[in-house]
Amino acid sequence: MTPRQRLLKRIVKQSRPDGCWLWTGSRTIMGYGNIGVRSKTYYTHRLAYQLWIGAIPQGHYVDHHCNNSICCNPKHLFTSKGVAGLEQRLLRKIEKQPSGCWIWQGHIQKGYGRIELPGRKCRAVHRIAYELWGAGPIPDGLIVLHLCGHQLCCNPDHLVAATPRECTQYMIDRRRNGNKGSAAKWVT
Repeated sequence: MTPRQRLLKRIVKQSRPDGCWLWTGSRTIMGYGNIGVRSKTYYTHRLAYQLWIGAIPQGHYVDHHCNNSICCNPKHLFTSKGVAGLEQRLLRKIEKQPSGCWIWQGHIQKGYGRIELPGRKCRAVHRIAYELWGAGPIPDGLIVLHLCGHQLCCNPDHLVAATPRECTQYMIDRRRNGNKGSAAKWVT
C-alpha cells in the first residue's frame, strides 16, 4: 500500500465541498495526527502536504488555514517560516479577554500553554510570547511571571522576567492581598 493510500484509509472527508479531511488514526500529545511510513513517523498534515503539493522547504512549518490540527486537506495547508509563522500559530490559538488576558486555547501541560517547535520539544507559550512581543530573550536565571496570575495568559503586558525568589514573594503577596499582587513594583 502506498503512503497516499495508507493516509487516505484513515481520513474522513467532510461533506462540504471544501471541508476538512479529518485524520482518524493516532495522534501526538499535541493533537496532531501521526502515521508510520517505512520505519519513520510523520505528522499527517506534513505528509499530506508532501504527497499532494510537494517538498516542504527547509525550516518551514506546515500550517492549517482551517486551524484544525487533524486536517489533511491539501487545500487547507500552507508553509510558513520563522518568527512570522510562529506568530501566526500563536495568534490563532489565543483568545483575548475583556480583562486584558490573552488566554491560550491550544495544548496545555502542567497548567501552562505549550507549543511544539521544529527540531525542538514543546516550549511554554508565555515564554515565547515574552520573547517575541515583550522584552526579548529571557535573561539566564530568570523565569517569566504572570502579573495577572493566570498561567494560560500570554499577553506580554502581563509578563515580566523575575528571579524564582521574586516570583514566590509575588505569589505570597497575591494571596495575602486577596489576589491583588503588588504589580505596581513591576510596571516599567
